Amino acid sequence: MIRSLLTLRTSPEQIDAVLDLYRAEQILQESLDLTRAIASEISIAADGSGEIVVTALWPDADAYQEWLDHPRRGRVAPELVALLDGAEVGSGRLYRIDHAVAKP
Repeated sequence: MIRSLLTLRTSPEQIDAVLDLYRAEQILQESLDLTRAIASEISIAADGSGEIVVTALWPDADAYQEWLDHPRRGRVAPELVALLDGAEVGSGRLYRIDHAVAKP
């Protein structure tokens, strides 16, 4: 399995607007509906720094590539970039999951 991690940085005042965009446009759900993604989440830094992390779990790297190539993926990019107000969108990275544990 593969985990994708995308880091976004914005001002602390813009965090709610970014989260609202993700909710209103159902970006996480859309990535699940249109691809073989297994799970997805968005998190904000607890220290109020303005860092936002979007992660998703994929069966393999090809499944993640399907999302990167999907024509609907970038549809809200202009709105997102405006909310980041010049802050840089961190590059997405993939991590191979070696092993995991979970409570039943």
